[in-house]
Amino acid sequence: MTRKDNILSRQNPILKIFISLILVIISSISNFESFLIIFGFTFLYFLVSLKIYIIWLKTLLKITPFFISIFMFGIIFQISFVDQCFLSLRIIYLLLISVYLTETTTIDSIVSGNANKNSNFLLKLKFFIAATVHFIPILTTNFKQNIKTNKNIINVIVISMEDCLKDIHEVELTVTRKIQDNIKNRKLSFWDDAYLFLLLIIPVLVILTNFK
Repeated sequence: MTRKDNILSRQNPILKIFISLILVIISSISNFESFLIIFGFTFLYFLVSLKIYIIWLKTLLKITPFFISIFMFGIIFQISFVDQCFLSLRIIYLLLISVYLTETTTIDSIVSGNANKNSNFLLKLKFFIAATVHFIPILTTNFKQNIKTNKNIINVIVISMEDCLKDIHEVELTVTRKIQDNIKNRKLSFWDDAYLFLLLIIPVLVILTNFK
């Protein structure tokens, strides 16, 4: 669950999620001209992490049949070709934002963020979420192995859970170590979050300018 340590990965994860949600809303209400400007700016914004573009393009290739179906339905229901292109661009934009989030944010970074300001309950909740995320792959692996020799789903689930019990302590230690490392190594920088707010400020200015 590690990510390359660059300006995008060092940004505040909670703010990153919040701003991404705002960008999704802005992209859905903007007109075509404003959207193209926002899309162009967002595309250039991620030049600091070229890996985002690679994963984004791979994802687009995987869902190419989905875009083909959009245009097929557009022909059947006589939807304007321009509207179909606009819809496709919105989806492509949402994928770009999604890749940005998944590739620069980890559950550990969210849990460790602002740890000193969290209540005891919130810390426990965040720890539980992080531990669950780490535990699921272990359970999935055991399930796949057990299903090969036992076709009873209920028995497989029970056996898999029992097999995972011995890994609970290891998961706890792993999560604790990663959270501590994140808190220790996270370099709080004004410029990291300032660059994050730039991702929001420019699109908002584009929308406000368009409303004048």
